[in-house]
Amino acid sequence: MCRGPECGDRRDSRTVYDAFRQALVAGGMESSCELGWQSCFGRCTQGPNALVREVIAAAPPPRFALAALPGPRGSTALYNHLDAVKVAEVVAEHVGRGVVMRRYVEPPTAAIAASGGDPPTGDRR
Repeated sequence: MCRGPECGDRRDSRTVYDAFRQALVAGGMESSCELGWQSCFGRCTQGPNALVREVIAAAPPPRFALAALPGPRGSTALYNHLDAVKVAEVVAEHVGRGVVMRRYVEPPTAAIAASGGDPPTGDRR
């Protein structure tokens, strides 16, 4: 979960973090998941943001984690503009069933367009 000064403090990522914690507990998944903070994903205008990825480890738990590194097999998603309602769905579908909620994932160019800037060189969209 992002907690940078723009995304975290100004966009209230603490509330979203608490919603993740509550949804994991309600779904009985808290022992198989790791919930943590990340300083910044570089997508502040799209926050609050949370990265959900599957963790393949020698020991079974945790199966999923909110972390900064990509995971295997397309099971990683950086979710944007999160709120408690979206979090409940992300936990049920992505964490619970392994289904990425693509409608809550925005491309980086959406943040650039919203800020009035130009896309990075090489972006052909």
